[in-house]
Amino acid sequence: MGLIVRNARIFNGREVLPKTSIFIEGNQIVGVGEDPFREKKGEDGEILDAEGRVVIPGLIDCHTHLYQTFGRGLMDDLHITEWLEIIWQFPELWSEEALYYSTLLGAMEAIKSGTTTVADLVGELGEDAVIQALMDSGLRAVVGKMQNNYPEGRNTPVKTTEECLEDSERFLKKWHKAAGGRIRVKLSFAGLPACTQELVGGLLWLSEKYKVGLHAHAAEGKEPTEQVRRRFGSGEIQALEKMGALRPSTLLAHVIWVEEEEIGLLTESGTSVVHCPFTNCKLTDGLSPMFKMEKKGVNITFGCDGAASSSNYDLLLEARLGSMLQKVSSMDEKVFSAPFVFQALTLNGARALELEGEIGQIKEGFKADLVVLDPPPSKNLSSDTFLNNLIYAMSGTEIVKDVLIDGKIVVKNRKMVLLDEVLILKRAQEVFAREKEKIISKLNKNLKK
Repeated sequence: MGLIVRNARIFNGREVLPKTSIFIEGNQIVGVGEDPFREKKGEDGEILDAEGRVVIPGLIDCHTHLYQTFGRGLMDDLHITEWLEIIWQFPELWSEEALYYSTLLGAMEAIKSGTTTVADLVGELGEDAVIQALMDSGLRAVVGKMQNNYPEGRNTPVKTTEECLEDSERFLKKWHKAAGGRIRVKLSFAGLPACTQELVGGLLWLSEKYKVGLHAHAAEGKEPTEQVRRRFGSGEIQALEKMGALRPSTLLAHVIWVEEEEIGLLTESGTSVVHCPFTNCKLTDGLSPMFKMEKKGVNITFGCDGAASSSNYDLLLEARLGSMLQKVSSMDEKVFSAPFVFQALTLNGARALELEGEIGQIKEGFKADLVVLDPPPSKNLSSDTFLNNLIYAMSGTEIVKDVLIDGKIVVKNRKMVLLDEVLILKRAQEVFAREKEKIISKLNKNLKK
């Protein structure tokens, strides 16, 4: 017995196709099209009637920290340098129960707005709670544990290089291909402001040994990037290139303070980058020249980052802001077009996470990660305008009706299927109320310095 999504109008990145059926067995799409034999055979299985609605591949968030959800509303109106002093300590200011519910709330919000895969970076503490929440939510996730062995600021939790590498290898062995393969691992370092060349080199060695990629922050803030320049004698991207860290399996988030020649290095190496505009605006990181990277052919993706910085887990909103900012900063209306943005949210994301050929498309052999959309009629007058309106006029929370991840229905009629949202929200509110004073106190102390 399998699952059939009937009456689906698939959007393939170019056009909305006529009604058809999507046949799913286990976690894979095994057929797309009309097939009376399969339809009859599937009558004993599960059927989801899309009722002529548009179905798209699940969206891919290539950089987030879902455990930071409890920080939303507590860490606003801070410059990145002030914000970093708090976020380094974030995991130690909450219990494991709090980190679990903080992650679970963020995961549910992401799923209900159309995200089916995240690239999530966890902090030093609470790893088990965070990844358990990811698994319980039903999300597909590529996880990494941020390592650092150099003090970026006053509150950076520094470990030795040996400790970082041992922890990274342990993390990979424990979590890679967990939850039936739904959880994968990329190795991670926080970024060069908090790392040495020795650590990056060791992670690259592990990366080659275990055939997994790297996920890190890069060139996010002006002052941290200047710190890197003073230590390494170049910008952060150039320094990473000298270390051998730029490669097709590497994923770099933010990438704001870069020179023209560094954009060329990203292109030549096949390195993927993640645009996180809400965080970049809110923390006054700066505005990334992503439009230049688009023109050079860099593989560009989007990420919502953590709610403690972005306040947002709706990937369509993230992409809309990113597109608008790139248009106005370049004064070129053609950059970050709707087709390009949709590709960044799907195919580019799959490539960046080394899941190309598994997710990002609705076709036979791919994982059954699907989103059924129900946009308001005023924004869906014609299939001719669907893509432009999807990118420029809609939000995920507004239009997502059903979500499938790994062949399972996780959202139906806008409600989580696998989780009791009411009970989770109630418990999360209780835990947040009990524990929020620690971070409020830490914020007040830091701001007085």
